[in-house]
Amino acid sequence: MARALKGEIVSADSMQVYRGLPIITDQPSPEMLAALSHHLVGTVGLEEEYSAGRFASEAAAMIIDIKTRGKLPLLIGGTGLYMRSLLGGFSFGGRSDGARKKWQNFIREEGVEAGYRELSRLDPEAASTVDRENPRRLIRALEAAEAATAGAGEPLSVERERLWSADSPYRGISFGLMAPRSDLYRRIDERVDQMLDAGAVREVQEARQKVVSATAAQAIGFREISGFLDGLMSLEEAAAAIKQKSRRYAKRQLTWTRKMPDIVRIDLAGRSPATAAAAIIEHIHDASA
Repeated sequence: MARALKGEIVSADSMQVYRGLPIITDQPSPEMLAALSHHLVGTVGLEEEYSAGRFASEAAAMIIDIKTRGKLPLLIGGTGLYMRSLLGGFSFGGRSDGARKKWQNFIREEGVEAGYRELSRLDPEAASTVDRENPRRLIRALEAAEAATAGAGEPLSVERERLWSADSPYRGISFGLMAPRSDLYRRIDERVDQMLDAGAVREVQEARQKVVSATAAQAIGFREISGFLDGLMSLEEAAAAIKQKSRRYAKRQLTWTRKMPDIVRIDLAGRSPATAAAAIIEHIHDASA
């Protein structure tokens, strides 16, 4: 598709941006990276924190550069917040270091479940969607909820909703690949098995010899394989946990996709990757005519 459209790929994946974890983040193969221009794949050190705001800034600059060279930017990936923060031209407000430290200490001392109960009290809607296995996102939601209660900001549920109503600074078309749930889960299970066969355990073991940021450590598979390496679970249990977490993440991706009012849904049932790509190419050509 990229070749047919003379495009360059801008990855909107919050984990593929990191160096050192190509297997568990399922980065494009070295052959594919050599054959096609990719941006924001393997460009950030594991020790660095990464955010939607930083992504939006870096991706916007890359899109300008790609268009200046007469190519078509293709934004590809599965991190909905990153995509929408860029496409909606959304500017994230300032964050209070004091509030962040307060909630970090609260989670450390009282535990994740206590933090979740506080969020349920302050912002029930955000609590219903927050990833309880991701303390960073829980802390972010608590920050926003507390600020809203004090009249100094918006709760996360409102802030996120504005992402979908913001006017985009870009002229483009959004596509969502929709697969039957059974096919999606089967592909997830196969991917995790292939990931482990390809050396995911060794990859995580080597990464843990370095400084790994809280953001990078959220990569699906890192915590589970670390549990195996620390003797807390068997490899089979780690694999099952990775598959379960991946399925949950896929469900959240589908929720993001359903909220997008302007998305063109491509049904993958009965389609090969080639015919799905052809359908997207045809739609883009028709829209450009």
